[in-house]
Formats: sequence, C-alpha cells, structure tokens
Amino acid sequence: MMLVAALAIGSAACDGGSRKAGSAPDLRPITDSVPYLCDLVPETAFRRSTGLTMPVTVRWSGPQTDNGLCLAHVKEREAPLGIVWSFNDGDKTADSLREKLEGQVTHPIPAELGKGLAVVVPTAGAVARPNYVIAVFSCGKKRPWISIDFAPVVRGRDAVRDMVDFMRIAERRFGEIHRCGPKPA
Repeated sequence: MMLVAALAIGSAACDGGSRKAGSAPDLRPITDSVPYLCDLVPETAFRRSTGLTMPVTVRWSGPQTDNGLCLAHVKEREAPLGIVWSFNDGDKTADSLREKLEGQVTHPIPAELGKGLAVVVPTAGAVARPNYVIAVFSCGKKRPWISIDFAPVVRGRDAVRDMVDFMRIAERRFGEIHRCGPKPA
C-alpha cells in the first residue's frame, strides 16, 4: 500500500530549507490560497507551517484516474510533502492504519471531515514527513480517501491543527477537481 509506504519512509534529519535561525516563526492560522502544491495544499500556508523556503517541484506518479500519489520535492532532500488519494478501499485503508498505529497517540479528525485520524510520528528527525493525516469522506456517490504527510512544523505551531486545516482545504479542492462535493463519511 502506497499509504503505509509513504508513512514509513525514513531519512536522515533534514531542515528542508527551513527559515533562518533567530527569525520568529509565523504562527498565523492555515488559510486557503493559490497556488497549490499537489493540487490540494495551499503553498503559502504549507511554507508558513513548515518554515520551508527552498523552491519546490511537484511530481505526480502517473495519471490520476481513480487514485494518485504526489510528492513535492526540494533539491537534494527528502520530499517535505506527500499526498495520496484514492476512490478505492477508503475504510479498509483507514482501519488498517489505525491498527498499525495502535499504541501511538492519535487524534480523531472532526466529524465534518469524515472518518480518519491525525498523528505526529515521534522520530527525532529520522522521518522527513512525521505529520500524517488521513480522511475517508463522501464525494457525491463515492467514498474517496486522502492522506497528507508533511515535514515538521515550526516551533510554536500546533501540528494537529495544521493537519486538520490542510485536510479541510484538501477535501474542498478534491471536490472541485473531481466535481463531487465532499460530505462527512
């Protein structure tokens, strides 16, 4: 499963081109704005959350017919953002992840976003994208799922809040792109 593989990717600690030492972090809330990374995450808000300053290149894994995998890469570093989505096996995927994460601190997502969870994987810098959120939701007559995993947030930010805000925006964008309005699962 691409989802589990994306969660398990490990790497050496990396600052991902984060802000300069000594500058105050930007703690404003996540807001929706163009342009988007991987079509679903607002780039400005992502940079604010993670402190990323380096140029980003987005790469999709093939055509997105009923599923997609996108990584936002920075030069010579692990990708600081990964997105996986599918119209297939949403409940099974979310349940499998919940079982895999048993024993770790997970956070339920708000009911209006559907069925899912958010987790900050304790890694001490060993995983490039320790912030992980997944949601299964209704989009028209389908039940797609989206997972978003991304680089550590800057000090002072609430990673879980940022994950929920990114998912809220991603579900809305997904509905626009696939012409199906998202509804809670």
